[in-house]
Amino acid sequence: MKYHIIVSIFIFLFFNACNPDSNTNQNNSKKGLLKIEKIPNKQIKNKLLDDLKNLIETANEDRKKYEKKLEEEPSNQYGISIFKEIYWVASYETVADNTDRSKNYRKFTYATLNPINTNKLANLSKILIQSKQKTLLFGTFCNLGRTFDTAINHLYPKKDALDKLEISNLEKLKNSFEKLLSMKSIVSDMLNQLLLDYQDDKDSIKTDIAKLESHLTELYKQIEKKSSQSTKLKNNILSISNL
Repeated sequence: MKYHIIVSIFIFLFFNACNPDSNTNQNNSKKGLLKIEKIPNKQIKNKLLDDLKNLIETANEDRKKYEKKLEEEPSNQYGISIFKEIYWVASYETVADNTDRSKNYRKFTYATLNPINTNKLANLSKILIQSKQKTLLFGTFCNLGRTFDTAINHLYPKKDALDKLEISNLEKLKNSFEKLLSMKSIVSDMLNQLLLDYQDDKDSIKTDIAKLESHLTELYKQIEKKSSQSTKLKNNILSISNL
């Protein structure tokens, strides 16, 4: 019995002596696995950074367009006559005035309406001006535009420093920014559909003011919901990318 134990110990020591690099090989294997894991992570991060930068660049080009729309604004303000009917009670300053506050209101409104053909804006105004919801609707357009503008102006100067963020935060940032930008498309689709429905007198909204009012009230609720969602997304973006 003792003989077998001694032989077993000897064999164990012999094989360990013949393989002095066994622990080293195991450590090297672990290091190799870590390197393999780091390569896909780097690829994932680079892809996220590229996608995010492209989104930011696209959004910034859109920002330039609506800022240019304000700079090149004709005297009739693209036929949006409703601007003359919206005012601040304390000063009776209208949105159509040439003050900084009025210009900002119009700029943010143009930010929301930017995807809509400029030639359609006058018709849109004529439809909305008939509604008791006109001030609320345009206030929501302004709030939405301000939300987009704030997010873009926050992200654009930081686009080359986003690599400081972890992958998880980059994913959250990209998802939030994509959703925020999609809100503008959703709202513009709603308004384009309104133009078509009014033209076709769908559900008598062109010939029956009561039905138009009901339709616009429901439209306001939907757009206001998108505005609230956009504000939350903007806040997420600002908190994640606070570099």
